[in-house]
Amino acid sequence: MPTAPVRKDGTRYITATGVALWGAQIGQVAVPLTAVTVLHAGAGGTSLLKTGLALPFVVLGLPVGAWLDRVRRRPVMIGTDLVRAAALITVPAAAWAGCLTMTHLLAVVLVQGVATVFFDLATQSFVKDLAPGSLLARTNARLAAITQTAVVAGPPLAGWATGLLSAPTVLLVMAAGYLWSAVWLSTLTTPEHPAGGAPRRLLHEIGEGVVFVFRQPVLRTVVLSGSVVNIGTAGVMTLLPVLALTELGWSAGTLGMFLGAGGIGGLIGALTAVRSAERLGAGRAVLFVGIAVAPLAVALPLLGRPVPGPLAAVGWALVMLKVGFDSVLMMTFRQQVTPAGLMARVNGTMRVLFTGAVALGSATAGALAAAGGVRCALGVSAACLACVWIPIALSPLRRMTTLGTHP
Repeated sequence: MPTAPVRKDGTRYITATGVALWGAQIGQVAVPLTAVTVLHAGAGGTSLLKTGLALPFVVLGLPVGAWLDRVRRRPVMIGTDLVRAAALITVPAAAWAGCLTMTHLLAVVLVQGVATVFFDLATQSFVKDLAPGSLLARTNARLAAITQTAVVAGPPLAGWATGLLSAPTVLLVMAAGYLWSAVWLSTLTTPEHPAGGAPRRLLHEIGEGVVFVFRQPVLRTVVLSGSVVNIGTAGVMTLLPVLALTELGWSAGTLGMFLGAGGIGGLIGALTAVRSAERLGAGRAVLFVGIAVAPLAVALPLLGRPVPGPLAAVGWALVMLKVGFDSVLMMTFRQQVTPAGLMARVNGTMRVLFTGAVALGSATAGALAAAGGVRCALGVSAACLACVWIPIALSPLRRMTTLGTHP
C-alpha cells in the first residue's frame, strides 16, 4: 500500500500540473485574442503565434529529453513555471503602457513554448518516480481527466473571461496560476532517480532514446497508434470547420457544441480507462474499445449528407472517447516498459514524433482538400481514426494483462 507521504505528494503534483494544464489551454485562446483585440492582428498573425508555440517541441524535444535524464526534474518544473509566469506578466504590462507589439507577443509565445517543452517532458518523466506500481495508471488517469476537462472548458472559459476582464488581464491570471503551480511543486518530497554515470555526448544519448523507442515492441506500437490518431485528428480539426461553416451553414456556436461533444467523450474515456483495463485486461481493453468505437469515425465525411448532425456528434464523442481512453493506458504502457534512466529521452522522442504527426495531418488534409474536395480529404482523416486499432491487434501490446506487467 502507498504511504501517506506518497499520497500527499500525488495530490500536490496533480494540483500543480492541473493548474499548468488549464493555463496552457486557456492561453491557446487568450494569446491570439490579445493579438486580435489589442494589436488588430489578422489570420496571418494568429497563425504565426500558433507556429511559435508548437515549433519548440519539434526543435528541442530530443535534446531536452536527453538532458532531463541527467538531472532532477522537479527543479526544472519549478523553474519553467517561474519563467512562464515572468514572460506572461510582460504582456499586460506592455498593453496597459500602450507599447505592446507583435514582435513582443511572438517572443513571449516562443519563451512559453520552450519552457513548456521542459515542463511537459519533466512532468511526464517525474510521474514514474512519484507513482510507482499500481499508482501509475491511476495518476495518469487523473491527469488525463484534467487535460480533457481543460480541453472542453478552457477555450470557452478563456473567451468568457476575455469579454469580462480583457485578454491581457486573462494572461495576468494565467501568470498567477503558474506561480501557484511552482509553489505546490516546491512542497514535493519524492526522491528522483536520474541516470547515473558520467555524462556522454548529447547526440549519443539522444540516439539511445530514439533507438530504444523503435526497437521496443510496445513503444513501436504506441508510436504508430498515437501517430495515426494525431494525423487523423489534426486532419479532422482542420477540415471540419470548413465543412460545417461553409457547406452546411452552421454557426460558430453549433460547431463549438459539436466539438465539445468530442471533448466530453474524451473525458469519459479517461475516467473509465483504468477500471476497464482491470476488468478486461489492459491490452484487450485498448483493442476491444478501438474495434467497438473507432470505425464510427466514418460518419464524419458524411456529416449532413446523409448523417444528421446530432448523430454524427454522438459518433465523434465515441471516437474521442477512444482517444481519451488510450491517452491513459498508452502513457502507462510506455512508462512501464521504459527504464527510469531513459524516460525523458523516450518522452522527448515521442513528443517530436507526435508533433510531427499533427503537422503532417494538417498539411496532408489541406493538400487533399485542394485536390479532391473537403469531404474526400475528411474521409481520409476519418479513415485514419477508424483504423487506429489495427496496429494494436498486430502487436504484443494486446497481450498485456495488467497495468504493471508487460510481455
